[in-house]
Amino acid sequence: MRCRIFPLVCGVAALWLTTVPAAAQLQEVRYNRFEITPFAAWSFGGAFETDVGGVLGAGELRVPDSFSWGVVVSFLAQMGSAVELLYSRQDSDIEFDPAGGGANVPLPGGFAFNYIQIGGRQEFGHSEKLRPFITGSLGINILDPKAEGIGSSTRFSWSVGGGAKYMFSSQRIGIRSDIKLWVTPVPSGDYGVWCGFYACVAGEGTAWVNQGQWTGGLVFAF
Repeated sequence: MRCRIFPLVCGVAALWLTTVPAAAQLQEVRYNRFEITPFAAWSFGGAFETDVGGVLGAGELRVPDSFSWGVVVSFLAQMGSAVELLYSRQDSDIEFDPAGGGANVPLPGGFAFNYIQIGGRQEFGHSEKLRPFITGSLGINILDPKAEGIGSSTRFSWSVGGGAKYMFSSQRIGIRSDIKLWVTPVPSGDYGVWCGFYACVAGEGTAWVNQGQWTGGLVFAF
């Protein structure tokens, strides 16, 4: 009887020792379904032209390159993909560059870009630690002049980009870096008139505010 029970006990013990670590590892992988990534960034670009008939005259309004910050909340799906909610804010000055030449004129109050976006991330490669990816998002950009008497303006915007994420051995903490292109269409101040058989229609043109952004952040997975 003992000879039969002892091999059975050994077999059960061996099975337990092999399956429990695998199950624990599987549970850990499934447990990490969310990531929170606070980041610091450097934002550059952000300008559009003004017309002769405008308040400032012909020239270009420009937001100087400056520090920005934000956070990304990611929901991890299968096959290296993720749905991401992103907020990014840049506080900077704003300058006017006259078309006729001369020095840039700082405008009072400063300016802020507030991007609120939802999008996706797709990772590549087979490494468990280093994961390059591409991103894309859609949302809004709240243009916020800080001068008194000027209200903010909410505009549709989108972004495309790429980067890489490196997760440490615990798979709970990592680092992430992105390079993004932000695009925001704004009214240009130019108007055109189109006339048909029944009526004439006036429409305003569009200017494109493009910004680049280089980010670095700390990833917390749970």
